[in-house]
Amino acid sequence: MGTAMHPPPGRRTARDHRDHPQVRVALVTAVCLVVEAVSAKSVLDVELGILGQLAPFWIFVAYLVSGLRDRASEIAFIVAVVLATVAVLALYAS
Repeated sequence: MGTAMHPPPGRRTARDHRDHPQVRVALVTAVCLVVEAVSAKSVLDVELGILGQLAPFWIFVAYLVSGLRDRASEIAFIVAVVLATVAVLALYAS
């Protein structure tokens, strides 16, 4: 009764999936896409073009295609996704 429950060997938990670099980049991309859409509609009151709207997604696709999964690449792609989101919103704000 006093022991912690551990998954059987070979089974992955939800925490294991969140620790994967691809999942972290995907989550940041998803958050950026939502923030971009809400900001464009509610704050800026503009309609984004398809290229601007999907800029963070295309960077995520580049991450997937690159095959790089080390920590430095993960951080670089996360920064690129965030900067692309900021750039698109700044472009449409002016």
